[in-house]
Amino acid sequence: MTDRESGAHSLDNLTISLTLACNQACRHCWVDAGKAQPGELDDDEIRSVLTQARRLGARHVKFTGGEPLLRPGFVALLRAAYDQGFRISLETNGTVLSDATLGELTRIGDRLHLYVSLDGASPATHESFRGQRGAFARTVDNLRRLRDNGLYFSIHTVVRRRNLHEIRDILELAGDLGASQLKLILGVHELGRGHELAEDVIDAGELFDLLADLPPQRLWDYAWDPQRSRTPVLMTTLPPAFQPGGAVTTCGWSRSFLAVLANGDVAICQGMYEFDQAKAGNVRQRSLADIWHDSPLFTSTRAWQVDDLDGVCGNCAVAESCRGLCRASAIARYRDLRAPYPLCQVLYDAGHFPVAMLRDTARATPYAEAPPAIPGSPGRRLLPLTALSTAGPGGP
Repeated sequence: MTDRESGAHSLDNLTISLTLACNQACRHCWVDAGKAQPGELDDDEIRSVLTQARRLGARHVKFTGGEPLLRPGFVALLRAAYDQGFRISLETNGTVLSDATLGELTRIGDRLHLYVSLDGASPATHESFRGQRGAFARTVDNLRRLRDNGLYFSIHTVVRRRNLHEIRDILELAGDLGASQLKLILGVHELGRGHELAEDVIDAGELFDLLADLPPQRLWDYAWDPQRSRTPVLMTTLPPAFQPGGAVTTCGWSRSFLAVLANGDVAICQGMYEFDQAKAGNVRQRSLADIWHDSPLFTSTRAWQVDDLDGVCGNCAVAESCRGLCRASAIARYRDLRAPYPLCQVLYDAGHFPVAMLRDTARATPYAEAPPAIPGSPGRRLLPLTALSTAGPGGP
């Protein structure tokens, strides 16, 4: 079932989790990676998923894990995606880059971009996140190898209280290493081991002080293809309501994007191992086309209007394009697919949401399951919107 009437939703992007095996023990890992799990898709099944996705129109695939470079036969799967014409992204912790893998990455580098995690500008800070001694030096050394072999990469940093003092240093290091972008992830998904990090989440005051102290940032925009540049673009996951003036694009969950988990489940996001409500089927039981076009999850959520979102998201001026931003965050925090984006709701409840971005300023929009408020100084208000505006859309 691959031919559909004109106007049917085209699949543009997909993420494939190749394995849950990982050599690190990150405290914020939302899929609780560590060991490969029984029943992970084999190589032929991955190739079949790639073929089916191309027939549905997909142009971009992101390989993730766990640590995808630990999967046996990874290089062959990378080559299969390249041979099918995909633009390829690769998420990695950057510590297990063999010469053979580097050689293959270099050969296909014209359609490849890597996303490498770096959570500190010093060994002590980075390794306190990653749970692996020596990880900082291996990652930085491998980023230099990527650069010296003509490959392009972005650096992803999860912002927490423990590394706030090093964010500017990470930006400087990203420039020294020749990264194309630095993405600051401003929240932790409360999934997997991320459940344990409440004490290290930055508060509202720390968030806005950080953004005001940094150079202008762009909104993380999934429609943006990272440039082949050695000067990093600074991007954040600050919600679109706080960054007016630019086009709003998200991952495209259910409309142009899907994720295939390591066990073959198809979901709205790559972290949805714990929640059946965010899964649409399994590629071992149904074709990807059937799941994409006919599953109740995808067909129903594609038809959502603004009022189908709860909390502040249902009263937000950019909700039609933002669509509640990250549904994985909403499900992780509130166990509800229709729940508001947690950061927006918490900031709204604390009086920090910009009034100009509400559709109806007289309408109160609490969330029924009142979330815990972000700690912060009582009465603190947002910086002027102009101070938080961005250089325009950007992101992968």
